[in-house]
Amino acid sequence: MQLTEFIPLRPHSETFSLLANAAVPAGEACELSTEFEQIDFNEFLTNGNPDVYLVRVNGDSMEAEIYHGDLLVVNRNLQASNGDKVIASVNGSLTVKVFSANKNGLQLVASNGKYPPRKITAKDDYEIFGVVTHVLHSLKKI
Repeated sequence: MQLTEFIPLRPHSETFSLLANAAVPAGEACELSTEFEQIDFNEFLTNGNPDVYLVRVNGDSMEAEIYHGDLLVVNRNLQASNGDKVIASVNGSLTVKVFSANKNGLQLVASNGKYPPRKITAKDDYEIFGVVTHVLHSLKKI
């Protein structure tokens, strides 16, 4: 899976969208409130952090959750934990994978089973670029 674009997000914007002031239930239907609140999507996605990037994905190695063309919100200030989706640099190449650290060492694991895990060795030039916090993809192309 390749990453095709890195776009820094501003922690705040001057543009707000309207958001219904009630959650839409995923169970039984109910009436919605007619009240609305303003939401700054940059603030929502970055939590005010200036080191957050929007990244476009190319490939199918994460296809259980992340698809070709999806946008990833990546926070450079978060420490990777087991199970996090991360952007990693390995020997100069960037990839998005699941971070796995255990007694046997570090691995980068694809969600798509046709790709084997990538074990990180002492010979590798390895760095975590950031942790994926949100995945943005279309459910239906319009």
